[in-house]
Amino acid sequence: MSIPITARLDESVVAALDRAVDAGIAPTRGALVAGAVAEWLKCHGEEGIVESYRRRYADPDSAHDELLDKLAAFSVASCLALSER
Repeated sequence: MSIPITARLDESVVAALDRAVDAGIAPTRGALVAGAVAEWLKCHGEEGIVESYRRRYADPDSAHDELLDKLAAFSVASCLALSER
């Protein structure tokens, strides 16, 4: 079931929707808008965000890991030095 919504679009956007419908890309303006919203949600929804992080960080960055190890060691050493005072 679909729920109708009201949206205000710029005249140029509506004209582009009409051209797309006339070209047979979709049967109605609503179908075009619904498809665009669905695509946006797919890319920006929770699953899309998680997938983009997986793609971005799929390969470990050894330089980054090495830097974190050094920072952690420094932090531990600093804490130990403070506790010895």
